[in-house]
Amino acid sequence: MIGWLSGTVRELDPAGLVIVETGGVGYEVALSLQTLCKLKQGGKAELSIHTYVREDQITLFGFANGAERALFRKLTSVSGIGARMGLNLMSGMSTEDLVRAIENADDLAISRTPGIGKKTAQRLILELQGKLDAGAVSSSGVSVGNSHDDVRSALANLGYKPAQIDAALKKVEPADFETMFRNTLKVL
Repeated sequence: MIGWLSGTVRELDPAGLVIVETGGVGYEVALSLQTLCKLKQGGKAELSIHTYVREDQITLFGFANGAERALFRKLTSVSGIGARMGLNLMSGMSTEDLVRAIENADDLAISRTPGIGKKTAQRLILELQGKLDAGAVSSSGVSVGNSHDDVRSALANLGYKPAQIDAALKKVEPADFETMFRNTLKVL
């Protein structure tokens, strides 16, 4: 099994495929659009790999780090979520937003992903809510902790829509509840 791949990006396909050359061998790797956007043709790539084996194919799925790969594995552990659908979920929104949507039971945000219906989004939430480590996938290294969830809940209770809240929270630095709440209200 291949768990990690480092090499030179030889080809980038906007459909989410990349060919990484390592030791004279080119490996075709399927990536989420979030990870694909971080790579440059001719540049160096370091990817955490999930090797998917079926009787008729071997597919490599690449991720920017081990935490993203762990999230992918959690997603694909849900009944009805295959490897391609898991990759679509991770392409449709950032890992932080996806974890936040699952933890906050925001099935509307999840179902905006092509190929994901409301029932699939609800099953995903039912099976994974409370089982994901939001801090592990945070790209900033700052844990998306209780302050974030508390601010989101407080704003929802005030009548703001989830999409408005998410957009405003993206513009606010993580902090204690009071500071985040005030800053988010200013953005709204």
